[in-house]
Amino acid sequence: MDNFNNQLLLEAFSNVGLYTQAETTILQKILEVETDRVAIIPAKTLKKVLKLSHTAIYSSLKTLQLKGVITKLNDIPHSYKVNYPKLDEAISLYKKMRN
Repeated sequence: MDNFNNQLLLEAFSNVGLYTQAETTILQKILEVETDRVAIIPAKTLKKVLKLSHTAIYSSLKTLQLKGVITKLNDIPHSYKVNYPKLDEAISLYKKMRN
């Protein structure tokens, strides 16, 4: 996960008010499995390991894509590219809120 502080990132996502709990949980799992900014994880696997509903998984993945946090890669099945500059924005906003 590049040079990001995972704990700080999850705190930021949980507290800036821009992301739901389901989106934060899915992003955490994506970051755990990503390699070279790409995560390959089927939605069925997310549903199984995260204990979220089908609707929560698919709507959260779509929302994360619309917000620019992840990009679905069409050339690799079940893959998402992580947008680290967008993650940095959430961390910066969180740091401003804490000060």
